[in-house]
Amino acid sequence: RVAFPLQCLAYGASDGQKMIALFAVAAGGAAGAGSVRFGAGALTGCAVLFGLGALLGLPRAAVALGSGIVPLRPLDTVTAELAAAAAVLGSAALGFPVSMTQSVAGGLFGAGLGQSAGRVRWRQAGRIGAAWLLTLPLSGGFAAAVAVGLRELL
Repeated sequence: RVAFPLQCLAYGASDGQKMIALFAVAAGGAAGAGSVRFGAGALTGCAVLFGLGALLGLPRAAVALGSGIVPLRPLDTVTAELAAAAAVLGSAALGFPVSMTQSVAGGLFGAGLGQSAGRVRWRQAGRIGAAWLLTLPLSGGFAAAVAVGLRELL
């Protein structure tokens, strides 16, 4: 009863702010402005789209995490949710952007490891770790290539 509301708060404190930042970059880039102001309608639209994305994406992530890292037990789930919420809220308070999904995955990994190393499905944990390591440099490289291409076109 405590873990879920804390996760909602953490999600809004971290991932929600990232969505607004992306929206601001897109709007500022389209307008060519250094700063962007949003009306209530734009923020409401952003919140609706964010909520829709969460509704569509979170069940898939839950299945992947729940069937992947460790065989789930209720105690593991609550432990992972509380740890993830604490990590994300702490990071948000310090101004560090972190992913709720990655924090939950780390919490599940830690909950399983806290019981025994044999409970962890190491292959799945390795795949998730590799995805984390590859995401930032690959997206940065792709963005650089797109920027060069757009600069040549414009």
